[in-house]
Amino acid sequence: MKQPPSTRLVFSVVLLVLAGVAIAGGALQTLGETLGHSVQADRLPPFVPSQAPREQPASLAPGVTVPAGPQPAPIPARSNRLFDADHLLAARQALEELPALAGHRLTVFHSIHFYDDGRINLDLVDPQHPSRVDSYHFERGQWRKGAPVDPQRFAPTITLRRSSTALANIDFEAVPRVAQALQAQRNALMGTPGEVGHVYVIVRKGGTLVWLPDEVAGDRQSARLSFDAQGALRSTSHR
Repeated sequence: MKQPPSTRLVFSVVLLVLAGVAIAGGALQTLGETLGHSVQADRLPPFVPSQAPREQPASLAPGVTVPAGPQPAPIPARSNRLFDADHLLAARQALEELPALAGHRLTVFHSIHFYDDGRINLDLVDPQHPSRVDSYHFERGQWRKGAPVDPQRFAPTITLRRSSTALANIDFEAVPRVAQALQAQRNALMGTPGEVGHVYVIVRKGGTLVWLPDEVAGDRQSARLSFDAQGALRSTSHR
């Protein structure tokens, strides 16, 4: 029958095991120190070297206002030449100074048309041949002679004799007056009024000047205007 190991023997074995563990632990620590780090370092988060903070962009830095980049230049509104008396008077002077017309008494046949972009169209009696009529056109600061005009092709009431007047009798500064009166009615009667784009004068019997248009059609009612020879507003009626 086997005898259980004695207590002394068991205690001796335990001491030997503990001694071996101690020796092994010391060797492991020595090996770790030799390799330049401790065994416990594997359990720590990796070391991140400190860096100088990067310079924060000016657009993100607090309290710093970054000037905006180049902004597109505002598009200027197109100038309406119907309201520009200087432009109109300069155009008239340029017409009178054309080599073929300078020094002559100029006579307008039937009408002159003025446009918001600066164009002007009119018919002039040839100062060298009073029975002939030629069209003239002003655009981009220059006059040009256009096609011949046949007065016989107009209505019977429009003749060279009845429907002509001296250029000197037509006040180009009347155009802004007429345009302003028309624009005022547009602004009053229309929800979204556009600018006046066309003003013209007609020569009627005896050299009478009639400025047109003389009516503004509004959203709910219309206005009828009457002008004198200088373009001044004489009366306005609504219907």
